[in-house]
Amino acid sequence: MTPADSAIQEPEAPFSIRRRQRGGRRIVAVSSSVSAMDALRARIRAQSKTVADHIAADPEAQAFIDDWATPEPITR
Repeated sequence: MTPADSAIQEPEAPFSIRRRQRGGRRIVAVSSSVSAMDALRARIRAQSKTVADHIAADPEAQAFIDDWATPEPITR
């Protein structure tokens, strides 16, 4: 499971999760607050820094990013 999937599927405090059943269906309600969004942004920034550090240290990853970021020449 990727970190992004984990963040979506396993919310951490200060998120509030309520589970209940209604008519044979399970209902999950997730609420959040401004502090929860700030915590999520901080986790995303930390994960982004980890990825950036990996790309900087791995020549193969850097070559992939450089190749991906280089625009193709326009031919007509």
